[in-house]
Amino acid sequence: MGIVERVPEEKGELGRFIILLANANDEPIRGRMKLQKMMYFLSRRVGEVKGQSGYGADKYGPYSETVDREERHLERTGVLACDNSGNIALTETGKEMAWELSKNEDRDTLESLDDYKEFLNDLTGEELLAYVYSAYPDMVEESAEYENLKPNMERHVMSLIKKQKISAERGAELLDRPLYHVIQKIRNGQTVVLEQA
Repeated sequence: MGIVERVPEEKGELGRFIILLANANDEPIRGRMKLQKMMYFLSRRVGEVKGQSGYGADKYGPYSETVDREERHLERTGVLACDNSGNIALTETGKEMAWELSKNEDRDTLESLDDYKEFLNDLTGEELLAYVYSAYPDMVEESAEYENLKPNMERHVMSLIKKQKISAERGAELLDRPLYHVIQKIRNGQTVVLEQA
């Protein structure tokens, strides 16, 4: 059996995308919560992932028990490793699998995975949840953290703008505020925001 065939058939899409995400940007995924959110964003764009993942609202935003089980299965089978800090990385076997899988993946998909990982991996937990809850309010209903985040939502969204993760326009949308409000906050906070493509 070849290395790529070791990805379980019934969860092939989930396993494949978890492996490719772990390989993206040649850096580990910084925790299970970030993996869950990366896969959630991916499920909104890739029908096969959406169909297999079964995301629903949970204590910390979108959560899929199936994605969690698949990630843990990939750990048990030696494809992924999770260190003491919670970082999820490919093992040598996992790197071989990712290499083989990426040869059969289109460039746009691989670039999207790089973008998701770059966007989410260096966010704090609060910034990540603020973005998710602002962008997808249907994921708030079961949240254990939303009420804690709500008073600081503006601060977290402004931090995303400062980190150049989102534009001022997107920040205004997430906050449901006029653009001039966000621009004024940027000016008052001396935040430097570059144009985003």
